[in-house]
Amino acid sequence: MYNIIPMHRTAAEEISRWDFGKGYEFYNIEEDPYVIETFLNGHYYIVYKNDEIFGFFCDGESARINETYPEDDDILDVGFALNPKWIGKKMGEQLLNIMFQYYHGLYDVHIFRLTVASFNIRGIKLYERMGFYEVNTFYETIDNEAIKFIVMCYNQSQD
Repeated sequence: MYNIIPMHRTAAEEISRWDFGKGYEFYNIEEDPYVIETFLNGHYYIVYKNDEIFGFFCDGESARINETYPEDDDILDVGFALNPKWIGKKMGEQLLNIMFQYYHGLYDVHIFRLTVASFNIRGIKLYERMGFYEVNTFYETIDNEAIKFIVMCYNQSQD
């Protein structure tokens, strides 16, 4: 059974200790106080599976890397992360579907937009399998390194 609630400090601190493994260290938060506070801005939600954090998702500006996105009232920017315990077990699709259902209950939205680092091949494969398609790419300098990001959209009304 899954339960969705707004992010709270205890969960944010737990998530900040997640380790996404070799090659995906970019996603590790490493208990960064700024990120923990950002998680509490009202745009982050926790998904519990029984009593354990299954993953989390966010929306709006919290899901964007920078301000290069065109404004569009028909598009909801989203971001999410699966608990590393569940990565590689084909559970990402389940988390995405939970997120889609949640937002359909709040908004009349059918187009979802996400941004993924180009090196995140397993994420990109999941998104493509779910029906996301590439709409843009850009580079962002993070820790003195230019990282390529891919912006992808999913039009759920076309399903």
